[in-house]
Amino acid sequence: MKLWRWAGAALIAATLGAAAYVGAARAGWLRPDEAEMRARYATPASRYVMVGGQMLHVVDEGPRGADVPVVMLVHGSFASVRMWDGWAAGLKDHYRVIRFDRPGMGLSGPQPEGLYNGDAEAALIAALAAQMKLPPFVLVGTSSAGEGVAHYAEQHPQTLRGLVLANIAAGPLKPAPHFTPWFKAVLAFDGLLGGHHIPAMWGGILRMNYADPSRVSPELAREWTELNNRTQGWPRSFGKTPPFAGTPADLAAITTPTLLLWSDRDPEVPLAKDGQQTLEKLGAKDKSLIVVKDCGHMMPLECPQTSLTPMKAFLNRISS
Repeated sequence: MKLWRWAGAALIAATLGAAAYVGAARAGWLRPDEAEMRARYATPASRYVMVGGQMLHVVDEGPRGADVPVVMLVHGSFASVRMWDGWAAGLKDHYRVIRFDRPGMGLSGPQPEGLYNGDAEAALIAALAAQMKLPPFVLVGTSSAGEGVAHYAEQHPQTLRGLVLANIAAGPLKPAPHFTPWFKAVLAFDGLLGGHHIPAMWGGILRMNYADPSRVSPELAREWTELNNRTQGWPRSFGKTPPFAGTPADLAAITTPTLLLWSDRDPEVPLAKDGQQTLEKLGAKDKSLIVVKDCGHMMPLECPQTSLTPMKAFLNRISS
């Protein structure tokens, strides 16, 4: 009898605790402190700049000079500049490497008009490049960044020396979730929190998009959770058309030398479909598709070294 009383008391306490957590989350009381987020996730080269009305977290590393090639790296959805840490470390001795947190992600501010689509991101890249007075540079976009990056490349070919697209959608994106029963339960609870998220949710997203889920550390799940909880409640509009709806036309019009990097185990935009279609649609005469083995969707995070090797070869070739 005592055991049943203890179990009942524990259940009541757990229920009350969960209810309090849900209430605090929905009220925004669990949103991370901004100063703490900057202290934890900024880099020594971090700067916070205004581009138009947009506050951007920008990391600008490597040598400077008229003869130094410039590479700009644009991360995927819900990620941050830290997605490119491995690439930046391997490039910054010989290249000026610029990366920024996309609006509403990482340590950047919200998009002033709440617009999160390829047109707005292409315009932002153009404004940032102009403000930094960049010479012709190499532009890299992975995952959802490919929409804005491809649109920019179609609009501003004169500003580019090269283009790299990694694991993007070849056309209108129709997500096909591959959720386990456990993760569906996580999402059900997470959905009660008013835009706040628990580490189990982001850890699950990361593991589903890695070829080897064991590579997802608790620290990485915590990073994604905290940085995305920082933006809780920010208004977002993605426009009336599906993501990547305009990408086929952009790809056909691109003339810049282009490297396509594709993971062989990408569940979101499979090599056999999106990789091959992107190569076929690409208008550039100088184009190639390199497959990165044993890698999932989040290529720069999971496979920085194996994906950087063909990138370096591409940079060496177009720079010679």
